[in-house]
Amino acid sequence: MNSQNKSVFEKTVACPSASTLLSYRTKELPKELLTLVRLHLSACEFCSAELALLAYHKAPRKRDYKAPEIPMNLRILAESLLCQSNKREVAAEGLLSVKEVNAQE
Repeated sequence: MNSQNKSVFEKTVACPSASTLLSYRTKELPKELLTLVRLHLSACEFCSAELALLAYHKAPRKRDYKAPEIPMNLRILAESLLCQSNKREVAAEGLLSVKEVNAQE
């Protein structure tokens, strides 16, 4: 087999992103872009395969994402460290003396 005739199965810079392919699948792209992606898919085996895999993708619902609760002991530690850091920054700017910062801690 001649390596010159071997096709490479990989995403190139000309390929649309996965998010663009998802939008194509749900027809959420402008008409012109839908046409461009359709033309690309007719010539690109990789993107055609990727689009087939993306058919199994379920769009996340906004309510599915909730910020995780921070354990209270970590929250107290973080607030304490941030407060100390802010005081040191103020001291470094010359607004408080190091003695005043240490007295406040």
